[in-house]
This record gives sequence, C-alpha cells and structure tokens, in this order.
Amino acid sequence: MRRLNKLTLLSAAAIALVSTPVLAQSPLADANEDGQVTKAEFSAESLAKFQSADLNSDGYLDEAEQAALRQNRRDAHLSRKFDELDVNGDGSVTEAEMKTVREARREKHMERRKEHREEWKSRIDTDGDGEVSDVEKEAAKEAWFEKREERMEKMKARMIEKMDTNSDGTVSDAEKQAARDTYKARKGDRKGKWGRNGKRGHQAKIDANDDGLISQAEYSARADALFARMDANEDGVLTQGEGKHRKGKRHKGPDRD
Repeated sequence: MRRLNKLTLLSAAAIALVSTPVLAQSPLADANEDGQVTKAEFSAESLAKFQSADLNSDGYLDEAEQAALRQNRRDAHLSRKFDELDVNGDGSVTEAEMKTVREARREKHMERRKEHREEWKSRIDTDGDGEVSDVEKEAAKEAWFEKREERMEKMKARMIEKMDTNSDGTVSDAEKQAARDTYKARKGDRKGKWGRNGKRGHQAKIDANDDGLISQAEYSARADALFARMDANEDGVLTQGEGKHRKGKRHKGPDRD
C-alpha cells in the first residue's frame, strides 16, 4: 500500500487535494475557543503574526521578512491539510485515508446539493403542493429574466450618469472618450499594483504607500478590511464557515431542475 509521510506530502504540494481554510476557522484566532472569532480576536491574531514575522522588531516587514512570512504561511497551510488527511494521526497518509477524506467531502457536497434543491423547490413552489410544475418553473425563469433586465437598466443608467459629466442628459463623443481614457488609466494603475518583480501578491496590496516595506499600521488596516469583508452579516463576529462566503453575491442564473 502506498504511504506518504508528512515531509513527502508537503514537498509534493498536496494542497491541491483540499480546499483553502480561512482565518475565521483558525484555532489560533479563536482565543477563547467558543467556536467564533470576534474582531478583537482577529486583530490580536493578525498582530501576533506581524510581530513574529518582524524579526528585527523595527515595526516594519522588509522584503526578506515578507518572503519568510509567505513561506511560513504556506508551510502552516500544508501542515494543516496533512493533519486533515492523516485520519489516524500516525504521521503518514495512506491511500485508504485519502479515499476516506475524498468520500467524506463528496458526501458533504451531495448534502449541500440536496439542501439547495429543497430550497429551490420551496422558493418556486407557489401553490405549496410539494411539487414544482412546468408552469411554476416557467414563472420562475420569467421572474429571473425580469430581474436581470432591471439590473441591466440600472447599470446602464448609472453608467450614463457617471459619463455625463455636464449633466445634460446625453453622453457626447468627448465624454465617451474621456470615460475610455479614465478606464485605461485605472487599468494601468491596477497592473502597477501587481507587485514587485511582476508578481501579483498579497503583500503588494498591503503595502499601501508602495515603499517596499509593510508597517504594522498597514498590516492591521489590511486585517481590518479583511474582517469586514468576511463578516457577511456585519455582527462583528465570524462564525464557522462565514469567511468562505464574503460580501457580494453573484447573480444566479434562472432556476432550473
């Protein structure tokens, strides 16, 4: 039977076998182990990570310290993933254990699909008879398309309002060209923020003043922004799984069976 030890699995980047966890589910962030992470706990964990990465204690992370922080984060992530695969905790992962994890993940996925299916049925079963008729399906599709048209009209109106700089109710060729120039300039700025050496990185986003150093204030500001994005219901607490679905909903397609 093929068996992988922890070192082998980490070096093979077995991260592909499992999904990425979020800080909201980190046992380190949940200081009082109550199953949820408050803003204070999140900030404290962020500060602890910064201070541990700031090897010379000067209040800034230089390029070397940033690289070490990224490597430590990758190593810790892979170590957590290995522990999830190592069901019996013997320090190695067998094919049987990997199969067990895959099957458990598949079962969970099927449960979610079933829940979504039931939710879909209850939403469009307008007569409440427990079945979804062709008429109800068609009505649901029409309602979705109507909402999509409304969204498109609103987007179009906002775009015209934004481009119509002289507020005369129409968009001239000059205003269109100005909008295109603005878009190109912003696109160029985004490319410039990808990071040094052509790398698009998390650290490039944190370094707000682009001086090559990450201050404690910049690191904390990034952590605060991340917490706000993850706190979907804005109650100041991250519960299990909340961080996986950040604010902002995708527009779903028409309901279907």
